[in-house]
Amino acid sequence: MIGTLSAVFFVCLVIGVPIAFALGISGALYIVYVEGLSVELLSRRIFYALNSFPLLAIPLFIIIGDLAERGGMLPRLVAWLRLLVGWSRGGRAYLNVFSSLTFAGVSGTAVADVASMGRLEIQMMRRAGYTLEFSAALTAASSIMGPIIPPSVAMVIYALAAGNISIVGLFLAGILPGLLIAVSLLLLSWWQTRKGPFETLPFPPLGELARQTFQILPLLLLPAIIIGGVTGGIFTVTESAAIGTAYVLFIGFAVTRELTLKDVYKSIVYSAEMSAVLGLLMGTGAIIAWILTRNQAAAEVTTLLSQFTQDPTVFLLATSAILFFLGMFMDATALIIALAPLLAPVALNFGVEPLHFGLVFVMTVMIGMITPPVGIILFITSAVADLKVEALSRAIVPFVIAEMIVVLLVIFFPAISTWIPRVAGF
Repeated sequence: MIGTLSAVFFVCLVIGVPIAFALGISGALYIVYVEGLSVELLSRRIFYALNSFPLLAIPLFIIIGDLAERGGMLPRLVAWLRLLVGWSRGGRAYLNVFSSLTFAGVSGTAVADVASMGRLEIQMMRRAGYTLEFSAALTAASSIMGPIIPPSVAMVIYALAAGNISIVGLFLAGILPGLLIAVSLLLLSWWQTRKGPFETLPFPPLGELARQTFQILPLLLLPAIIIGGVTGGIFTVTESAAIGTAYVLFIGFAVTRELTLKDVYKSIVYSAEMSAVLGLLMGTGAIIAWILTRNQAAAEVTTLLSQFTQDPTVFLLATSAILFFLGMFMDATALIIALAPLLAPVALNFGVEPLHFGLVFVMTVMIGMITPPVGIILFITSAVADLKVEALSRAIVPFVIAEMIVVLLVIFFPAISTWIPRVAGF
């Protein structure tokens, strides 16, 4: 059964069929011609998959990040971080990491990070004396903190695809691993600064630092409002996204006064386009998930893997390796939608805690976004930096290794991902 689905799916990909349609075609052919069921089942499965209140969080989180850029909040964030760390040796590289870390608590997507701040970050590093290759690679590598540090669109998709897992718990599981990725990138940046002199800024006057800190404070409060609200039980994830959107609108119109109604319209259109793509993937992916569940594919995979190992750590290592390899060729969202419904029950059968497995899954496929040959973040960063993909692919290798080391740490030390959710009661 899995072999038939996989064969049709990969044939579709080879001949150039978009991933969402490849999922739908393979599922439709199996249901109609193998199972002999009515074609009406397809529309019902798609409807049930998309008829979910938590899905509203996805377009709202996308709007938050886009409005933050259009409302002039991100340039203010970069200017504040420039004062904060620009005086230190390697300060421009540290600024790149800290800006992505901060923006991760606002947007929740890697693409938004590169598209909104990538060019500015690369230009600042180039003026300080860093090579274009290193500047672009650091920008690409730091962007994947967006889907790992809460809030995270990828985690919402994973939780809905896998089922029976708390979105808020998964958000909390990403905090420490996300910070570890930031530390790994800071260490690589520190090592790079040892190779030559780089421009530094004078230490800022305390009055100027205080003034800019006051200006950026409303944006810094946004992650605390979103995460604090959902963990405190004040509102749901979807409600937090709506409140975050309203808060960013207030900042853009009343504080920075750079947001216009035209900007809001453009942001809504952008979010609708992005959400439509994700919705199509989730709808067609739900067909595959239903087929796998109906045919007890998880039990079959568990039995097969149990012949080789019964160690949950070995299972996690094997799963991470497979996801990392597939991430070199497939979109991260498609991987989550296609494989989470299959592998999440298998992980549970192996005794792996759902939040732990979900975090390892999401981290690994996100790293695939910066991995050659077809990582989407590579191509976006290449265009933003005006750098050939081949050159960026070579420069990104140390960062991929550093981030995969963090994944290994999470695998071998589960408490890195489970401690904060456990303290919070998840």
